[in-house]
Amino acid sequence: MTTAASDDVTLWERIAREFDRIQPMPQGARAAALAKCDPIVRTRVEAMLASLEQTGILDQADQTQASAPVPASLAPGAQVGPFTIEAFIGRGGMGEVYRAIRTDAAFQQRVALKLLRIDAVTDAALFARERRLLSKLEHPAIARLIDGGITAEGRSWMAMAYVEGQSLDRWCKERGASLDERLRLFGEVCDAVGFAHANLIVHRDLKPANILVDGRGRAQLLDFGIAKLIDDAGDEQTLVTSMMMTPHYAAPEQLEDGPITVATDVHALGVILYELLSGSPPWRAGGSLPAVVQRIVADDPEPPSRAAAAHARPPVAPAALRGDLDAIVLKALRKEPHARYASVAALADDIRRSRDLRPVAARAGSRRYRMQRYVRRNRWAIAAVSAVLVAIAAGTIGVAIQAHRAAVQRDAALAEARRSDSIVQTLTLMLGQSGNAGELTLKQALDASAARLLRTLDRSARSGRTVNVLSDLYVNTQDAKGSYDLTKAALARGIGGDDPVVTAEMQANLADAAMATGAKDDVPGILDRAEAVLAADRERNAVPLQQIVATRAGLARRQRDYDRAIGLLMDNMAAAERAFAGNESALLTRYNNLLVYLIEANRLAQAGPIFARAERVMALPGQRDTIQSLGIELIHGGWQLRGGDPATAERTFATVAARRRALYGATPGLANDLTWLGRARLAQRNFTGAMQALTEARPLAVKYLGATSLPTMNIDMAIAQTLAELHRTDDARRALAGVRQAVAAMPSPNPVVPQLALVDAVIAINDHQRAAALAAAGQARAVLTAMGPAGAYGLMQLRQIDQRIAAMR
Repeated sequence: MTTAASDDVTLWERIAREFDRIQPMPQGARAAALAKCDPIVRTRVEAMLASLEQTGILDQADQTQASAPVPASLAPGAQVGPFTIEAFIGRGGMGEVYRAIRTDAAFQQRVALKLLRIDAVTDAALFARERRLLSKLEHPAIARLIDGGITAEGRSWMAMAYVEGQSLDRWCKERGASLDERLRLFGEVCDAVGFAHANLIVHRDLKPANILVDGRGRAQLLDFGIAKLIDDAGDEQTLVTSMMMTPHYAAPEQLEDGPITVATDVHALGVILYELLSGSPPWRAGGSLPAVVQRIVADDPEPPSRAAAAHARPPVAPAALRGDLDAIVLKALRKEPHARYASVAALADDIRRSRDLRPVAARAGSRRYRMQRYVRRNRWAIAAVSAVLVAIAAGTIGVAIQAHRAAVQRDAALAEARRSDSIVQTLTLMLGQSGNAGELTLKQALDASAARLLRTLDRSARSGRTVNVLSDLYVNTQDAKGSYDLTKAALARGIGGDDPVVTAEMQANLADAAMATGAKDDVPGILDRAEAVLAADRERNAVPLQQIVATRAGLARRQRDYDRAIGLLMDNMAAAERAFAGNESALLTRYNNLLVYLIEANRLAQAGPIFARAERVMALPGQRDTIQSLGIELIHGGWQLRGGDPATAERTFATVAARRRALYGATPGLANDLTWLGRARLAQRNFTGAMQALTEARPLAVKYLGATSLPTMNIDMAIAQTLAELHRTDDARRALAGVRQAVAAMPSPNPVVPQLALVDAVIAINDHQRAAALAAAGQARAVLTAMGPAGAYGLMQLRQIDQRIAAMR
């Protein structure tokens, strides 16, 4: 089987292919070849080419050992600031390094003078401030910055303390350093790096070549380079060296353009320690640079004791590394920055505890971490083993039942693995085929991917699952129509048709999207066909069957049958919690739906226990900032608003909006948050604040949902009400023009009519037109009363309007 997803190579494979093609070219040809690359690929390849050529400013061996001389810009005797050049040491990624001397009447001082490329520093004032900050790194294990300036030719230079010594790895190898000596030197390096971190400086290019061992056998940390402020706000904030990273010692977040933190240096220290103890790099030697990068990003290193055992002459006996030292190194090398040591001091403390034969912190939780990563890589295999163990444990009594349950567990895990694979394939397709993704919205990327999928996917179950995943992405971005159009077209073309269960799952998705888009007449028939297939094995198909329950409840809600809608979800609560065990997003979605129905039905008291159940799930690690959790907190704010506490509701809405903005940026969800924030402020007669929130919400709603969508109309009505309260009634009427036109084309009854009448009443009140206000209020009352419990909140608003009309006499 061939699919569009499987045809697409991954981003790193594309980068590797271009790197291998371009790297052997002459410099002139490289530029032309790079210009033809995709911008994302070009940026990564350029960085890798530069990294390949860079050895670090102090990495070059003495020129007397080089096979060919490297030309120097300065000859011996040349003057740079107060220093006289003695000899050329080498060239690195930032410029050249010389041994130089300052001689005056008072003292003589030898330095390592770095003459930077003319393009290495672009801001003289910033360079001066950074040089001043770096000069404060007074530590016995740091080769400190002594002086700096700019030559007449405009090249920046820095003078560092000159260290006579050998690189850390070479020193240890030539002397056959013991384990205790290696750990002592590594501890000194940790102390130096920790001191730099305490002064808000991150090195970012730690490696053995940047650590010298001097004649006294003490470690000296070199080459902090030119520091660059993360947030150049003019004050002395955290610094990160602008020197290019060395790929073999880089952390995954450096290779993936993630934030650089102290955890980045912790990872580099882990690589250094791994090599010191095992004699081998953690990512396996050999292969092209892109292959090494891929291993760093994706692979887990084997324990250093195992690498040492495979070494012909290991620097340390493997038995001495097993246990504590293995755990310490692997904790420092974890992929996720937050899972590493929180600080270099914590890493150093664990080294000391290991040397003192005391328990180390790395052992706590390491088994769980390894298991989590193993499970991610081997979900289906673990599920199969678990099924066998369960079947054996059951004995001969009830074998048929137990075997079926084991199969369900196995199949569920296998389905999840397949679903994860589909997600990877789908996102790879989206990112790989969307051109310059930086210029596209997620909606455009989704639409482009959906169109391509429909042309290329086949009848296989895998293709059907890919459609379901893309459908989920549409739903998560609040684009029900996109989900409906994709799934309907996929079913019509027979995609996924070879597997009846996958087809039924697609039908369940279609029914849910149809209801959300207003095509509710199609829903019952679609659900009946899907359920007929899935009900053949209710235990195995528990999850899609619960989706069908949710859709039937949603349909009942659309028909204003809240007793049935709430009853369906309440009666299936225990079954849903079993089906969604371990799937927090699905469980929170179920709680979300039930809470919406309870609030719309004005059964506010029953919502409290459901909020409590949801809170227990949201308190789990990583759940607080999910889309589902943000949605429930938004509902909580609506509950507070309906309960007569707009001030508390405003704080809730503001918090949700701020968190969603920080996590996801501009989205339809943010438009919804801001709309509710505006309504909470409007309820408190804070008209300026309401207008601020609503005018920010409207462009987002128009962009992502359309000018005539229900959310956009709600915003327009809230804006019109706010304008009316500000006595700008003509502007208020103009704001409603689009709403009136859209309502005229909508079937009746619909929820917009009473809200529009309420706004008309407010406009009439502020225009001192009592008769018009009474007429509008009467229209709103009739429709809201007919809505039953769903109209309760509108009737509460109407009571306030009635009081204002009465005061007009």
